[in-house]
Amino acid sequence: MEVIIHRKIDVLDKIYPEWNQLKDEFHEITVFQDIRWIKSWWDYKKKKEHISPYILEIRFENKTIGIIPLYRSLVKFASLQFSVLKPIGSLLSDYLVPILSKKYAPKKILTKAFEKLHEDKDSWDFIEWGDIPENSIFDRMLRNQLVKDNFIFDRNRTFICPFLIINKDVTQVIGTFDKKLVKEIRKKTRQLKECGDLIYHKVTNKQDIQPILNKFFEFHCERYKNTNNPSRFRVEEERMYTIQTAEGLYKSNLLHLSYLRLNNEIISVEFAMEDGKNIYLYLTAFNMKYRRYSPGNILLYMLVDEACKQDYKIVDFTRGDESYKQQWGTLDKYNVQYVFYNNTIKSILYRIINSTYNSDDFNKEPILKQLLTKLTIRGCTSILSVIDRLRYKNVPNWKATFPLLFEDSVISCFIKTF
Repeated sequence: MEVIIHRKIDVLDKIYPEWNQLKDEFHEITVFQDIRWIKSWWDYKKKKEHISPYILEIRFENKTIGIIPLYRSLVKFASLQFSVLKPIGSLLSDYLVPILSKKYAPKKILTKAFEKLHEDKDSWDFIEWGDIPENSIFDRMLRNQLVKDNFIFDRNRTFICPFLIINKDVTQVIGTFDKKLVKEIRKKTRQLKECGDLIYHKVTNKQDIQPILNKFFEFHCERYKNTNNPSRFRVEEERMYTIQTAEGLYKSNLLHLSYLRLNNEIISVEFAMEDGKNIYLYLTAFNMKYRRYSPGNILLYMLVDEACKQDYKIVDFTRGDESYKQQWGTLDKYNVQYVFYNNTIKSILYRIINSTYNSDDFNKEPILKQLLTKLTIRGCTSILSVIDRLRYKNVPNWKATFPLLFEDSVISCFIKTF
């Protein structure tokens, strides 16, 4: 078994399985591991931030048995830059897990991958991996101290991810909904039907994707027009990314784009994904003119009804603890985040920075202790930034220039006190 680090995004076209193979032969795959989703994310992200690919391929007998698609970016603190690795798809995706073949023991694949990461520790300072499903294979392996010898890590629960279990008994599924919600939806559905034909549609042709999404963008921008958080779809780049993503999902047979039409007018749109068993709700928008009829709720009610009839198993509301999700009879699961540190001075320093500047508990400490700790961190940061500049300039014997910073160094001694 060997592990190769690829630093060009084009390698994905060569090593990445198509959806049908991916979902059948690899563990815990969701739509967020589809190659078209990943590549759309990459094209979008690289326009906003300087990033570079860091893709681990695990091979056995010339066959790819594991893929860990990461990317590298820089985080700056004071005058010092830290190199961070994150999974491709971060922030805009859910359920980000390594791609592991079912034919091989996950522990062996992951052990090899993390051994390679440790060998290459000089090229990164920490790994920030969020949106891992709690109790997934990846989470269980890490909690069982898979990486304890070479890494320090912090694990935290992050987002609630509500989901609704469904079956062909529509009445039984609807019976789990909040009774007031059901009563209100049925009442408002009757009111709309008095105005004309109210019909649920699902997009089945590629040529319909852009027109329906254009209505979605229009609704979303109108809804958030006068708020402190205006719609991101005001920006052409955001709209094009969403259209590109939807078209990529369509090619993989993973798009679930539905809408509600009243006579000849679209009044609500739901951008979701599906894999044949599960539907993942992603973005919703509705025509503000019909706001009092709650067209978003009516559309979701009809979507669930149709999903039951089509024998789907789960409607996943994806991450977020918005109160309305609890009205739909959902159960809660959680995502977790891991941050890995590689035992180098710079990596451990970032852990200290993270546990001070980004910690609510630290802010409760006495002011004098906070001040002294932050002053020491700033001093260490300044010294390491000088060393980084010497490295960059290829100064000969730069290690000899700062002998105290190695082995029994001043910084190391400081770090050990934490």
